[in-house]
Amino acid sequence: MKIMVISDLHYDKRIFHGIDESKAWRWLLDIVDYHKPSLLISLGDWGEAINEVEFYELLRRVRVWSIYGNHENLEVLRKMYNILTDKYEPVLLDNGEVREFDGLRFGGINGIVALRRRERKGVLRKRPKEFIAVAKRLSGKIDILLLHDSPWLEEYAGKIACDERVTAVGIAIYEAKPKMVFCGHLHLSPYTVHRFEYGTLYIRIDTSQKHRCYAIFYPNSMEIEIWYDTKISKILEAKEMICITSSS
Repeated sequence: MKIMVISDLHYDKRIFHGIDESKAWRWLLDIVDYHKPSLLISLGDWGEAINEVEFYELLRRVRVWSIYGNHENLEVLRKMYNILTDKYEPVLLDNGEVREFDGLRFGGINGIVALRRRERKGVLRKRPKEFIAVAKRLSGKIDILLLHDSPWLEEYAGKIACDERVTAVGIAIYEAKPKMVFCGHLHLSPYTVHRFEYGTLYIRIDTSQKHRCYAIFYPNSMEIEIWYDTKISKILEAKEMICITSSS
């Protein structure tokens, strides 16, 4: 089995910084057809142009799990249920919800950390304490943490501020102590791979039309591939970087 992980698809009917974001949905369907994953995980920011008709085109191809970010059409996402599963499974994960796939436990935290606005265009945001509180609930319960927001790393110095918001994300990852964390939100480069000193492997990806980057994750072998379009860029042997055990 293999899992495809995407983030920040940003499907919108506009040209943004010279990039045609209206092409994102057709591109995603083509990539799913190319890889035929058993599960597609989105870390949020699908974009505001998603609609029920097109989303069911995706659900006919693959099982989908998603958290939400800060650029969403939540009215659509909340209505979406998987049709390739035996049970009535919503696409959208609740905060702190744990789901299992191929022996690994996944949990997510929705939204981004914000200090002022509580919501924007109907998409809720979290205060630092709220974000960290969800992570604490997940501690000891998951192997893989799914976040939209990203922490501050030294390689981001001079590109993003090291403030209370990104510090809270870093604390949340530490509190949850997953074996791996997948993140998005930042568009600085196609991807980042980092191993925290306490052992967690951090992978950030940008699937927007700017970078068209995503991960293919094989739970059995623990191999992770970073792809651009249909070209493989990097292979990570996760077992050599972390010790992941199947859930009991």
